[in-house]
Amino acid sequence: MIVRMAEAATLLLLAGGESRRMGRPKALLPVWETTLIEWMARRLAFPFERLLVAAADEGQLPVSLRSHLVRDLRPGAGPLAGIESGLATTTHGVLVAVACDMPGVGVELTQRLLAASEGHDAAVPRVGGRPEPTCAAYRRSAAGPITAVLDAGGRKAAAALAELDVSWLEDEPAGQFADLDTPEDYAGFLDALRKKR
Repeated sequence: MIVRMAEAATLLLLAGGESRRMGRPKALLPVWETTLIEWMARRLAFPFERLLVAAADEGQLPVSLRSHLVRDLRPGAGPLAGIESGLATTTHGVLVAVACDMPGVGVELTQRLLAASEGHDAAVPRVGGRPEPTCAAYRRSAAGPITAVLDAGGRKAAAALAELDVSWLEDEPAGQFADLDTPEDYAGFLDALRKKR
């Protein structure tokens, strides 16, 4: 399937933090002959002009993705800090951020986010009234408010979104945003993949 980009953009994969409930780094979870974050990059990156991966350091990434690393400007400050780093690094006017532990996200959703962000600071899905800021499009105009929230000690994306002009996507299927938080989630994901093969 050919996907037409609405405009030149960057894909930012968020490699994840401490993964306490999973017990090991989510980005490096095995998926077939590769890792979860490489599997996500292969599925999502092709329509984008640039791929960035936000992580605290290169040890969180497989060797194949280390050249795409954008280091967190504020290690330990959560996904909002990864988005801040991506916005500071991208050469495009917009980036689409996706958490690496959201395997249900597809290229079509990233393109809907990109198109919906035009004329706004961000485009963010909202499921049952709850925003999904780690699967969203952010324009350069979002950088200042995000940095201000982080400078003030905030870590919650909701605080940053309250300062942005957001285009909300209300009708997206909730299943796309299921994340892999526990070993049971991961086992279920692998089982679903096996059934599709």
